[in-house]
Amino acid sequence: HVGERSGALLPQLEALAAGARERGDTVVIVLGMGGSSLAPEVLRRAFVRVDGAPELRVLDSTVPGAVLEAIAGLDRERTLVLAASKSGGTVETRSQLELLWDQFGERAEAFAVITDPGSDLEALAKERGFRDVVLGDPEVGGRYSALTAFGLTPAAVAGFDAAGLLA
Repeated sequence: HVGERSGALLPQLEALAAGARERGDTVVIVLGMGGSSLAPEVLRRAFVRVDGAPELRVLDSTVPGAVLEAIAGLDRERTLVLAASKSGGTVETRSQLELLWDQFGERAEAFAVITDPGSDLEALAKERGFRDVVLGDPEVGGRYSALTAFGLTPAAVAGFDAAGLLA
């Protein structure tokens, strides 16, 4: 069942990835902790970056040096920020999001979220007019979410074959 639900997301993810290419995004940075950041980090480390695709970065720390390293040199005109939190209330992720929201001059088109339906993060993204809201599967726990919206969204935007990963 999970594969079917995740497969239903593929058109939305392909559209988000196409939008990132059209906009000229050179970096996609995933903000998340634990299960929301594990699959993107594995993808970043395991696969060779696709030519022309955005660089995939993952920020899963609140250590000031790690935060500064992850956001160093980000071009607010050419970066997609993906805030990922199943609950939508993860304090670390929300803090990272607010930092980048301020750093990017509250530019909604530079932001998207991955969260479970009905979360505060979904409401915030809609209120601020973020580029996209990708809804996760609430029946799948965070540490098992690699083949749901939490792993497939960063994969698609960074140029990896999300459909192939799911298959």
